[in-house]
Amino acid sequence: MTGTPRFGQNRGTGGSDGATVLRRTGIVRGRQSDGTDMHWVDTAPAELRQVTIVDLRDDEAVIVLDRAGTCVGADGDQPVLGLDAEHLLGRRRVESGWRWCDDAGQPLADGASPVARALATGEPVTRLVLGLEGLRDEAEGQFAWVEVSAYPLQGSDGAVDGVATTLRDVSQAVEGRAATAALVHSLRSLAHASVEDEARFRVLAENSADVLFQTDIVGRCVWVSPSVTDVLGWAPAQVLGQTLFPLVHPADREAANEQRRSALAQDGGGHDRVELRYARAEGGWRWMSAVSRSMRDSHGQMTGGLTALRDIQAEVERREELSYLAGHDSLTGLINRDAALRALAKSLEQARRSGRWVGVLYVDVDLFKDVNDTFGHAAGDRLLVEIGHRFASRLRDSDVVARLGGDEFLVVLSSMRDGEHALLRAQALLEAAAEGGVDGVPSATVSIGVRYDDGSSDPGEVLRDADAALYRAKHAGRNRVCL
Repeated sequence: MTGTPRFGQNRGTGGSDGATVLRRTGIVRGRQSDGTDMHWVDTAPAELRQVTIVDLRDDEAVIVLDRAGTCVGADGDQPVLGLDAEHLLGRRRVESGWRWCDDAGQPLADGASPVARALATGEPVTRLVLGLEGLRDEAEGQFAWVEVSAYPLQGSDGAVDGVATTLRDVSQAVEGRAATAALVHSLRSLAHASVEDEARFRVLAENSADVLFQTDIVGRCVWVSPSVTDVLGWAPAQVLGQTLFPLVHPADREAANEQRRSALAQDGGGHDRVELRYARAEGGWRWMSAVSRSMRDSHGQMTGGLTALRDIQAEVERREELSYLAGHDSLTGLINRDAALRALAKSLEQARRSGRWVGVLYVDVDLFKDVNDTFGHAAGDRLLVEIGHRFASRLRDSDVVARLGGDEFLVVLSSMRDGEHALLRAQALLEAAAEGGVDGVPSATVSIGVRYDDGSSDPGEVLRDADAALYRAKHAGRNRVCL
């Protein structure tokens, strides 16, 4: 069920003034009404065990405290800051292990918590969104935005003898996001009064971090935003107390370490963003943009640092896709003309330094227009893809095959001991092209112009000579190699 929790009100049997008091008749969660959701300490007074709550949300936790603040009853299904009923039951002064704060990040004063107000006034406190931080035991370091209500439990004599409290974690809900936004705004206005608040604000406001880590002076995580679960799949408890470096891809750890050193060496420094891969709980890695800031106390002493991570996985994948498309032919998947010319220039430079040779093969499919006219352009496209595949499968990893456009290909043979080996490779590609038809396309032949060089010529000169050799091969009857 959903809605604001309400406590059932019945006429009391022992009130001398006939006032409406609370008769406790068992907790109602959803459709259940037998009290089986609640766990109780053996010494819990019978009158505290009998309470009616209606319209309770399925994701709300319930705890019942006596007037001294001891937890005498707790919901068996919904933990509070990671503490289940077993850990809460019987705990004295439960609230002493919690710190409440408002959406400005300011701790509530003594007596201002919902529980204390309900006990003091006898009036319910409903649907407040507050920050709740654990201060001890298993909950230490845990933080959540919670929607909290506190209902005073009055005995038959009208005195308040306990409080039933409902708590719902709204950290990832609209209410939690609104509270976080309000906290950031408050940090801006209060930044002049607190160096640490200013540092935290800068990271939150300037970087809109998906995940925020606070570390101590030796790099151990002392606080992490709940979003670490949504973005990387880790529960906060799995990260707290650990250094962040095991989460960083081994190839990126030096960059992460350098960023941390820079942040700690500067006064609030570490402004440069670094792109790092962080481990996901389910396996694999996710690209994150990281920025770090040092943190100092009011005396200027270093207390640790803040690291903000922004999820850039989609951005990196898009960049890689655009980079691939910029350098590759969309039909065949081979590199394109621009990338081929860069590869040729690099190979010639290497040949000049090493004393080896570079071979360039300029290839053209014979009578390709006839293929398109007879079988259609789709068949012609399949033929080009097949020829590119055959060439690539017969070359070394260090060699390059590219589609220049139309029916023209370029092959760069790098680091050859003898330039004349280029003629042997060209003959092998000539034979590969003529092996057989593809998807109804008859066997195709190619003509190849060859030029080899020791690195003393520029790429344009080498390419022009190979093109001229191709022209001679065409006019000599096609399906041949010319030097």
